[in-house]
Amino acid sequence: MLILLLIGGLQSCRKQDIFTKDRVNLSFSTDTVFFDTIFSKLGENPNSPRSVTLQVRVSNPNKEAVKTNISLVGNFYGIFKLNVDGRSGNSFNEIEIRGEDSIYIFVQAYINQVGSNTPFIVADQILFETNGNKQDVDLVAWTQDANYFQNEVLDCNAGNLLWTNEKPYVIYDSILIPKGCTLTIEAGTRIHNYNNSAILIQGSLVVNGTVDKPVIFEGSRLDDDYKELAGQWIGLRFLPGSSGNKITGAIIKNGYIGIEVDSMPSAGTFGLEVKETIVRNMSAVGMLNYTAKVKMENCLVSNCGLFTFIGELGGTYELLHNTFSAQSQNAGRKDPGFYLSNAPGRNEDGNIIYKFPLSFILQNNIIYGSLDDELLVFEDPDGVPVQTKRIEACLIKTKNFNLAINGNILNRDPKFKNVSKFDYEPEPTSPCKNTGIAVGVFFDLKGRSRNAVNPWIGAYEVQ
Repeated sequence: MLILLLIGGLQSCRKQDIFTKDRVNLSFSTDTVFFDTIFSKLGENPNSPRSVTLQVRVSNPNKEAVKTNISLVGNFYGIFKLNVDGRSGNSFNEIEIRGEDSIYIFVQAYINQVGSNTPFIVADQILFETNGNKQDVDLVAWTQDANYFQNEVLDCNAGNLLWTNEKPYVIYDSILIPKGCTLTIEAGTRIHNYNNSAILIQGSLVVNGTVDKPVIFEGSRLDDDYKELAGQWIGLRFLPGSSGNKITGAIIKNGYIGIEVDSMPSAGTFGLEVKETIVRNMSAVGMLNYTAKVKMENCLVSNCGLFTFIGELGGTYELLHNTFSAQSQNAGRKDPGFYLSNAPGRNEDGNIIYKFPLSFILQNNIIYGSLDDELLVFEDPDGVPVQTKRIEACLIKTKNFNLAINGNILNRDPKFKNVSKFDYEPEPTSPCKNTGIAVGVFFDLKGRSRNAVNPWIGAYEVQ
């Protein structure tokens, strides 16, 4: 009895926690919990965790206690499970954290049997709601056997790099090919990019795809709803000073800007050569170039939200036997899909701070779309005068009837086979048939031989 009275007396002397109602910012030991081990097989017990248990420390920096609600935001795949204060589940209400104290949340990942539609990366968030203030911690898990890169500068200390087609490559939060390094990608390789990730090239990129085994750049989601959905990743970006880049036999799709070229050297050979490549389903631009030196042959650029091709701040462009289609772009698009400009760069006060020459050769290209005018060459009187401007044997949708020279065909339907199914090969009755000129391009996008004298206009030589 004496002991019980003593315990009761001690408890009555303990100060009760005071819970603040003010806005509180909790602090976390990490902003992202990564499960970077691959779990591709089920164990004997389907409820056993497929991962190690990771933890997040949640701290209350205030002197007063708080109550917070903790939950998984989506849990779309049922992969992540939480343990808070010894309780398992996906949602917890009014979890108490004393002043200047912490709690621990334990997280496990349960990966189901890998199937063909399983994403390479699955993600969720732990949401914390404290007195109306919402905060979160990201949960990310790798799910399939692949080569994973997470916000990395590629290591070329042992020499240039080669990516083979043995396993896919998955990029989370971008990679950089550093200056002096060349990344070569062999035929049949697949590169998957997570949300907002990009491939940044400061050194050189060489893509060696073929007609039968293209190199594919796309998002990390494999289910049907994402197979042809734009805006899933950023794209390829060639940084100033990058050179010696060649992309052959690639499919680049479902991003924001397919290929962005920034200020390649103005002298010497082309900084980037793109051949037998398809760029499609970009939410903004297929090819975006600033003072670039680019050569393109046998390429198809289609289904882009704003532009198929932009050449800004001058540059040098040689485009032979390409198809630029703006037929399936946004209904609200008002500007021509194909745009070249010599306009100078200006500061906030409107003063010219730099300007560069513009030269272009467009031969045997289809430049078509849903607007009345799909080609604009802007010659700014304040810019460097355009040095070379050759447009020959192109089929163009335009209101500029001055282009009705040099074998150009204006405002005639190229008669693509099936735009809704991304089939931009013209019908046998197309006006593109045998109306091109010989420019030394002997094969088409599918590897078929071209007519040596009067080839088809565009990327395809229909047999």
